[in-house]
Amino acid sequence: MSSVMVMALVIISLFIPAVRPSQDLWTLECLPTVGIVAETTVINCNFKDIQEIEIDAVSLTKVTEITPIFKYVDKNHSGDPRVSLKDPAMGPSLQISDTKFSDEGEYLYRVVTDRGAKNVQLKITITAKYKNVFSSTWPKDVTDGGPVDLYCNATDGYPAGFVHWFDRSGTNWTMNSDLTKTTKDTNGLKSVALSSKLTFKSINLDLAPFRCIVLNSKYMQDGESTLEITSALNASYEESSTTSNTTHIVAGVMVIGSLIVGLLCALLIFRKKNVQNGRRPSAHPFLNYEFGKTADDDEESCNTS
Repeated sequence: MSSVMVMALVIISLFIPAVRPSQDLWTLECLPTVGIVAETTVINCNFKDIQEIEIDAVSLTKVTEITPIFKYVDKNHSGDPRVSLKDPAMGPSLQISDTKFSDEGEYLYRVVTDRGAKNVQLKITITAKYKNVFSSTWPKDVTDGGPVDLYCNATDGYPAGFVHWFDRSGTNWTMNSDLTKTTKDTNGLKSVALSSKLTFKSINLDLAPFRCIVLNSKYMQDGESTLEITSALNASYEESSTTSNTTHIVAGVMVIGSLIVGLLCALLIFRKKNVQNGRRPSAHPFLNYEFGKTADDDEESCNTS
């Protein structure tokens, strides 16, 4: 009888791990998060190895601090108003609106559910998009086969990114360029300005237009600029054409003006002579509205003009 009881105890002990409470079998996982300044950052978290589970409370605390920056208890929020549960019914994911550089760091995230509580450590990295992408040349007007520097600039990005150059056929010229990175930190607001210069000692204008692509630190595109190069010969031709057109316009205006003046003079003389011929002769010559001026004087004045 005793041997039978021992066998039974051994068999029961083997099945004990398999019938442990389910709260010991699920886990909480959060993915590494990259946030963008001034945008909403989503911290993706999920429950593994369990389906039916309800969230009762959560807290998010920076590892360098003691007090949680955010709490959720019985559907009540407290702490930083920018932080919230994305959707408690769908899972433990968090979101931060109007992301700031100060949000970067490592955090301890605690989630309490009807199946028990779990802790997980997560990390948030903050970046800023590059903007104000602008390209130019020096000199402004370029001679085919002559020297030229192509410039591409971008500001307000973080961390330091990259600038790539491509011609019209898609050939990458980045290896021939020089990139300058200027870092600024003003009251916790970090930024890096990028300036790239691509130099040609003898450029082939058939390669134009060129494109400069601005990439962030993860090699994702933040912006681009297309550089249309103006030929010095074309610029000179356009300037000459503009000057010629202006000269022709001025000459035309002067001719038309002279014709109008001549016509007015002829009409004035014709009218005054008709008046003189229609009046009775007198001892005094016919005078115009200006004393001492006759129709013959008007004719002489028009001929002079």
